[in-house]
Amino acid sequence: MTLEEGQVLFFEGDFGKNLYVVRNGELRGTNTRNADINIYGPGALIGELSLLKNEPCGETVTATEDSELQEITSENLNEALEKSPAWFKSIMQFLTGRLAIAQSNKHKSDKIKALPSLLYILGSLSTRSAENGAAVLLTDVFESVHNLFNIARDDINELLRLLEELDILKVQGPEVIVKNPNVIRLLYESICFRARYKKMPPQILSMTDQMVLNAVIKTVQQNTEPLNNGTFTVKTPDLLKNSRKTMHGATLTTRTLLPLIDRRLLNASVSIEAKEKLPEIDEISFFYGDFDTILDLMELNRIYPLLDKGLVEGSK
Repeated sequence: MTLEEGQVLFFEGDFGKNLYVVRNGELRGTNTRNADINIYGPGALIGELSLLKNEPCGETVTATEDSELQEITSENLNEALEKSPAWFKSIMQFLTGRLAIAQSNKHKSDKIKALPSLLYILGSLSTRSAENGAAVLLTDVFESVHNLFNIARDDINELLRLLEELDILKVQGPEVIVKNPNVIRLLYESICFRARYKKMPPQILSMTDQMVLNAVIKTVQQNTEPLNNGTFTVKTPDLLKNSRKTMHGATLTTRTLLPLIDRRLLNASVSIEAKEKLPEIDEISFFYGDFDTILDLMELNRIYPLLDKGLVEGSK
């Protein structure tokens, strides 16, 4: 059979009865749900899932140029299968199942790739809306993400629901309320860092860093002195006392604190320059830092592994 440029072979949702092999030309398959685009050139099979699994066609296939196809009807296929060894049909069904898995994985991959775009848009729009005293409009999110990354509204909604489950934002009618734009920004930067260097660990903070920062947070919360423009100060004896409760038998030392000091999350009252000869912790009278930064980083550390898990399980 032949198709002229622009002619539709079948529409999404149709129940296909035939299998097609492209002899020459080119056809394009589009899916309204996730905006997938499949290109079929010479030698490609079209309609095998619908024919073998008796499912509705998952895409609309249109000729992008004059094309010639070999049409195989279900009757001809069944007749050929009856003449072929018994294992041939099993192989065809296996390959069809593998193709379905590949399509599902591509759908999952597209959402994962679109997540940084969504986070970037949410961060930008929430910062702008905070200046204007308004919430982010859902329509602005849909339009902006679609312009940056060709992904359907249903998939954007899935990502928004995942972020809502992680308590990062809340969708209220036509608006999106971002609870903490800093966490959105940190999450975006972390994902970009992992994509660039491929070495981001499953969690942002080590277990030791988490225990130390929990001790810092507890000490700050117990402190009766107010923060100075967001900067906290904790006395070393108080920090040591709380660390014995949060570090589960581990000992807080200057070397234990060093990774946090190197990252400027904690600053010591004395200069720490020579890493080979560190001062004893009781020689440091206090530590200080930005409290919001530590809270945001701890929240990011909570979200990060849950986000990966949600992306995988939510796409099954």
